[in-house]
Amino acid sequence: MAGASARLADLSLPGFLAWEERQELRWERVGGVVRAMAGGTRAHDKIAGNLRFALHGPVRRRGCELFGSDVKVVTPKGDVVYPDLSVRCGPGNDRLTTVDDPLVVAEVLSESTLKHDLVLKRLAYKTIPSLKLILYLAQDRPRIDLVRRGPDGRWDDGEPAVGLDAVLELPELGCTVPLAAVYEGVSFAPAGEIEEG
Repeated sequence: MAGASARLADLSLPGFLAWEERQELRWERVGGVVRAMAGGTRAHDKIAGNLRFALHGPVRRRGCELFGSDVKVVTPKGDVVYPDLSVRCGPGNDRLTTVDDPLVVAEVLSESTLKHDLVLKRLAYKTIPSLKLILYLAQDRPRIDLVRRGPDGRWDDGEPAVGLDAVLELPELGCTVPLAAVYEGVSFAPAGEIEEG
């Protein structure tokens, strides 16, 4: 397949997953559009790694599993995405390469994928019945935006956690996470510059 994106709308989910397993790059499919996954910046990797480290203990204490960006999330409509982090609970199978029942997903935002992450992938995530929380982590400043599913099933944007003194409240996982821990070791670009990745 040539190019960074293409249409594979007619390919079944098992067919797409089998095709993607044979590729050198990772590929996402959202709404029938297939996109190659680009590499990220060091800031992107630090933020995702810091969040994963901060959540490791609380997630394990709940008997749940925490995954990084190598594990695919599959939606009921057959979208296939790679969040930077996902949490699922319940019995698992370590031989699988997919998760179809995440409780939480997180995306570290970058300028090059912002629209895709905030529009197309958000719509795809909202179709997953088990999903309760989507986290969007900025990499140009300490800020985490939350999109939560309420008890009535409706999705609402919560108050963002902003600044290194802020604390991210995660009742879905029974914990809080200081933004200082999530952004530890990250140097921010001067105002007006956004890191890509």
